[in-house]
Amino acid sequence: AEALAADGITHAFPIQEQCIPLALQGTDLIGQAKTGTGKTLGFGIPLLQRMVVPANPEYADLPADAQGKPQALVVCPTRELGLQVATDIERAGRLKGVRVLAIYGGRAYEPQVEALQRGVEVVVGTPGRLIDLAKQGHLDLGHARIVVLDEADEMLDLGFLPDVEKLLSLTPAAR
Repeated sequence: AEALAADGITHAFPIQEQCIPLALQGTDLIGQAKTGTGKTLGFGIPLLQRMVVPANPEYADLPADAQGKPQALVVCPTRELGLQVATDIERAGRLKGVRVLAIYGGRAYEPQVEALQRGVEVVVGTPGRLIDLAKQGHLDLGHARIVVLDEADEMLDLGFLPDVEKLLSLTPAAR
């Protein structure tokens, strides 16, 4: 709340009022609202609340193979949306110390691989690059407790269903 207030965000939009309580409980949900009405923070705030970061004492309770691995995956149809979502989540989670990584094609693999090796809690990316990094063994989604399909309708319209299904198969069934 402090990070949001510092950015001038002090009141919730209707989509946030409706979905945040459900998402905080871990309930699956579908949210639909016009562009610019706060959908990103509608899923981003509950996502951030559920992250365990290295500064938290609970981090030591994570299995050793889960530490530094993504706890949340946000899949976006375009790099532009992915960058926007990653920026919004990073800004909202900055005081908590949540590490967010945007993964998308059209840029070198090395910086993304290096960030994954250092450890991240949230990965936001496009299907193709996410799958590439997973196939190469750099992206482990086996500990992702939260999955968000941002603009799922657009991803389906663009033919990403097989990619989305592949990504979901790389995450735990109980997410």
